[in-house]
Amino acid sequence: MIKFFRQTRYDLMNKNKTGKYLKYAIGETILVVVGILIALQINNWNENKKNRQQELIILENILQDLEKDKIGLNKIIERRISKVASAEIMISYYEGVKIDKLSDYYSHWTNVLYWEAHYPRNIAFKELVNSGSVSIIKNADIRNTLLDITASYEELFAVREHMYDDYGIYLYSHYSEIIDYGDGIKVWSNPNIKIELSEKDIAVALKSKAIKNGFTLASFNNVGLQEQLIQILNNVDLTIVWIKKEIEQ
Repeated sequence: MIKFFRQTRYDLMNKNKTGKYLKYAIGETILVVVGILIALQINNWNENKKNRQQELIILENILQDLEKDKIGLNKIIERRISKVASAEIMISYYEGVKIDKLSDYYSHWTNVLYWEAHYPRNIAFKELVNSGSVSIIKNADIRNTLLDITASYEELFAVREHMYDDYGIYLYSHYSEIIDYGDGIKVWSNPNIKIELSEKDIAVALKSKAIKNGFTLASFNNVGLQEQLIQILNNVDLTIVWIKKEIEQ
């Protein structure tokens, strides 16, 4: 009997020790798990902070590009408006409106034919697209509008390429054998210049239906480009506002 009680006491003591060890092991495990979770949270926080810093740097670069692009857009829109006005005046000459001064014809002619093109300042966003990292920009409005601007430029380039072909077919090729380009450039660059202009050359040009069609197409396409450029400019302005707000947060 005494042996039984001794054994029972021994078993209870071992059981208590086992319980203590088990509690200790569970506690250690909990501490390890908590430590891992905290480490992961800190790591995620650091990673998010790093990504945010990188995003802000990219947004700053995109903002600089957009502000420079805005300047170029305003300039080319003004030039498109001017070209449309000159093209309409040239069309009126072919419809019977009297030319008051030969220099007017030469000046408007050169203004239409002088080829001008705007290329977007989108280095930072283009690099982001090429690297497949567009998702680093978390603001969906900014990201989607930048993609819309890129797509709009691609559409504009297609129209502009078509217009250049029209210029070559209807204007450059026909005028190259009729009018002295040098005279047109001089008058356009300096309206007050005194040079002898050819009334005979203008008379020949006014008989060409191809040239008239060229000015009609020039007016039409420049209006289309102007509208596309204004839409792009509106999106650029909107994106600049959004990016500034995002950077200030």
